[in-house]
Amino acid sequence: MKKKLSYPSVIILGIDGLEYSLVVEWKLTNIMQKAYCKLDLSDYDVIVTPPIWGSMLTGKIDNEVMKIWIRQAEVAGGGINTKQKWWAKIVNILPPKIDLWLWYHIFTPLIGGDPFEKTANYVIDKKQKNIFQFFKKPWTNGIPSYGKLISNQNDRYLLQNAMLGRDIPFKQNYYKIYSKDKQYLLTALDKNEHDFIFWYTTIVDKFGHVYLKKLLTLMNIYLEINQFVGGVIKNFPYSSIYIISDHGMELFRGTWGLHSNYGFFSSNTGELIKKPYDLYNLLQKHKTI
Repeated sequence: MKKKLSYPSVIILGIDGLEYSLVVEWKLTNIMQKAYCKLDLSDYDVIVTPPIWGSMLTGKIDNEVMKIWIRQAEVAGGGINTKQKWWAKIVNILPPKIDLWLWYHIFTPLIGGDPFEKTANYVIDKKQKNIFQFFKKPWTNGIPSYGKLISNQNDRYLLQNAMLGRDIPFKQNYYKIYSKDKQYLLTALDKNEHDFIFWYTTIVDKFGHVYLKKLLTLMNIYLEINQFVGGVIKNFPYSSIYIISDHGMELFRGTWGLHSNYGFFSSNTGELIKKPYDLYNLLQKHKTI
């Protein structure tokens, strides 16, 4: 990576599922930067990835998209202010293969299709005004709601098996994805031609779901992310750098991680925001168009 460049103007490092309390407990100062805070998620009926990231890009919650996720939460569970239907709770105790068959052949059609697929690109599909339009040469490796599908049938199968202790394929898959995403970012930064960078990684979220009770395994990826972030900060001291997450993780039933009702934000400028969609207004002052 080239040293001490003044370009891009803004770098956003999006780390899905980053848990505020672990960042503080483990003193991950690169992630904490100059100022850091929790993000208030009380406006979101369901705390789930695509609608929250989409609101960061557009400055508002898409109620139509949120309704899709409310229907999903009623079946799959795990929703805030949305209770799982009694007849859907059977999937919580079934083996992964049977659960997957029921989900994709019975439940998914009932709710109108896979919500991850339906909302993976909604900001673009609906031609919504978004933060990438503030800049002349923006770059992203894809963000949920903006060209990034983060869960499909194979992903769900790997996750469920990992929760049952069969986690080697799960680890290998997400370390591979993370390594590619890191290289995408380094390549984009080395080109020194983009005025806005928005990078996204899902590995912290995936590992948080499985390893929240096995903190040593989870700590390893947090330390890796902290080191990686430190390199970006060191090499781009003249850029405004914001680190953001859609939610954290809390222990559920004493075994695995469930989305918490707060997110994470930090900056190297001392600026802070209160809610995910406040990112939109924060970036308006950095416009290059």
